[in-house]
Amino acid sequence: METVPFKVDFLWVIDQTPFFVFIFSLNIFLAITATLGNTLILIALHKVSSIHPPTKCLLRCLAISDFCVGVIVQPLFAAFLIRIATGKWHIVYLTLSTFNFTFCGLSFATATAISVDRLLALLLGLRYRHTVTLRRVRCLIVCFLLASIVIGFIYSLSSRDFANSAGFVVIITSLFLSVFSHVKIRLKLQQHQARVRQQHAGHEQSTAGAISLNIERYKKIVSTMALVQLALVFCYFPLFIFLTLATTTNWLKTGSIFHSSSLTVVYFNSTLNPILYCWKIREIREAVKTTVKQQINTCHAR
Repeated sequence: METVPFKVDFLWVIDQTPFFVFIFSLNIFLAITATLGNTLILIALHKVSSIHPPTKCLLRCLAISDFCVGVIVQPLFAAFLIRIATGKWHIVYLTLSTFNFTFCGLSFATATAISVDRLLALLLGLRYRHTVTLRRVRCLIVCFLLASIVIGFIYSLSSRDFANSAGFVVIITSLFLSVFSHVKIRLKLQQHQARVRQQHAGHEQSTAGAISLNIERYKKIVSTMALVQLALVFCYFPLFIFLTLATTTNWLKTGSIFHSSSLTVVYFNSTLNPILYCWKIREIREAVKTTVKQQINTCHAR
């Protein structure tokens, strides 16, 4: 007896007018918020001097990739939704896929690199500044970017299955490294706190106070990146399910409701990240407030 697949998965977005209007409008709105939010974060990172340059470079790279999602990827996705109606959507979709792999892959890899960077800062101590240099971090970012572009072109021009498999490997490796880094950081911080509690002499208390101050700043960045990566997992999970089912079955297709919804959730991550930065990192929050106030005063002056 022939079974009928779950029908909603076969529905094209364009065939469902209310849903098409909703998903199209939502992506336009998210494109604006991602662009504005990450612009403010980039300005704030330029003003903040308390964050170590290599770490700031990684945060800036993450903000730039989220900015590009708002400026390039989401308008392309909106164009793809419109082109579905004409049946001439393949070229737009191939371009969209290339940029998806490039900027979303760069975001995933950079977030993982920040977690590893924070672990190295804890393990290396004074050697960290000599080991993790700005030049090395920039080279790493260029490697991430080139790898993401190559996978995107492979998906668009030749083997989609190979590109999807490479994407799965990147996601799983990134998740493993992130979880390992955060678990190791937590264990090391617990050991550090136990040593601080054992210090009773006056000189030792003074030193412990200075270390505690640095540790508090360190914890803020670590907790922020933990939230950023949880948000990444949450936002990318529907797309991960879609790619798995699309690769292994014929139940889902490009342009279906599930496909469009999962991509929209991925793009929402670019709006969510600036909110997490402002919420958890006080220096960035204050710099963003200052920038917004300056722009409001400038508008009033005109």
